[in-house]
Amino acid sequence: MRKRRVLVAAALVAPLLLGGCGTSSEKDNAEGTKAKSTVAAEKKTRTITHAVGTLSIPTAPKSVVALDEVAGLTLVSLGIKPKIVYKASAQPRGQEILKAEGVELRDVTVGTVPSIEKLAADAPDLLVGTGAAGPTGVGYQKLTKLAPTVVLPIEGTWRDIVTKTAGYFGQEEIGKRQIAATEALLKKPADANKAAKGDETLSLLGNSFGQNDFTMPPHVPISTLIKEAGFTRPAFQQREVKGYSVPLSSEFLPEQDAKLIVIPKGAYYDPAALQKKPTFAKLKGKVVIPDADIWYGMSGFAFYASAYDLNNLASGQGELTSQANVQKVWQTYLSETKK
Repeated sequence: MRKRRVLVAAALVAPLLLGGCGTSSEKDNAEGTKAKSTVAAEKKTRTITHAVGTLSIPTAPKSVVALDEVAGLTLVSLGIKPKIVYKASAQPRGQEILKAEGVELRDVTVGTVPSIEKLAADAPDLLVGTGAAGPTGVGYQKLTKLAPTVVLPIEGTWRDIVTKTAGYFGQEEIGKRQIAATEALLKKPADANKAAKGDETLSLLGNSFGQNDFTMPPHVPISTLIKEAGFTRPAFQQREVKGYSVPLSSEFLPEQDAKLIVIPKGAYYDPAALQKKPTFAKLKGKVVIPDADIWYGMSGFAFYASAYDLNNLASGQGELTSQANVQKVWQTYLSETKK
C-alpha cells in the first residue's frame, strides 16, 4: 500500500482513462437583458470535463492552489501562477523551479492533500491536483465543494496529456507549442542521432523504496518518448501489459540488458539497491542514472526534459537534466512554448 500511495502521489499510477475537455458556449435567449448577463457569466467561467467530473472553472482565477508539484509546474508553464503549491509529490526539481518562479511552497505529508480547514484558510478560487487515483481524485467530491477542482490526467499518451491539460485552462496554443518543442527534440537529424539509425538499445529499470524492482510497459508516456527517440528496448520490456509498471523478480534481470541501462534516481527511487542484486551483474550495458522527477514526471515540462535527456543519450553529447542545469532547461522550455 505504501508503494502505491507514493507512486500515485508522484503521478505514476492511474487506472482510469480520461475524458476530453470542453469549453463554454453562448446560449440563445429571447430576453436581451438576460442574454447579456448569461454571456457575461460565461466569459468568467468555462466548463470542462476531466476524469472525475464536469464543472465550471474561472477563466481568470485569482487564487489558485496547486495540490502537488506536477500541478504547480503545469500551471506555471501555461502562464498561471499558483498562489500556493503543496509538496505532495516530493519532487525536488519541481520545487526548485517553482521556488525560482516566486511560488510559495508548503509542506504536506507525501501522497495526501491538506485538510479542508487548512485549504479553506488559503481561500482558493481554483484547486488543481494530479491523477484520478491520487489524493486529489480520491478527495474530489469534498475538495470541489470548497472550490472548483481540476484533476490533471496521468493516463494516455504524452501528447494526450499535454493537449487535455492545456485545454482545461483555455491554453490550447501553448499546448501545441509544448508538443512541438518536445517533438523537435525527439526528431533531431539522424546523422547526430545514433538511436535514429537503429544503433542504440535502451533498458529502463527502476527500484522503489530499496525493495521493489520494476520496469515500465510500452504504453506509458516515458516508454513512448523512448520509442519516438529511436531507441529499441529489450524484448521483455516490449510486452504490453495493463498497469503503469511491471514488477521485476531478480531472475528476470538478465533479460533486461541493452547498450544503455537507465535507472532513474529520486526521493523514493534507489538505483543502488537494484545494482546490488547478484543477477544485475550479468548486465553489460552502460548504466545511466537520470533524475526520476524528470523521467517519471507527468507534466509537459517533464516530457520535454525527458526528450532532452534522450536526445543527449542518442547523440552521446550533452548533460542530462539535473539539479545543476534544470533551471536552464526550464527557461529554454518556456522560451520555446510561451510565445
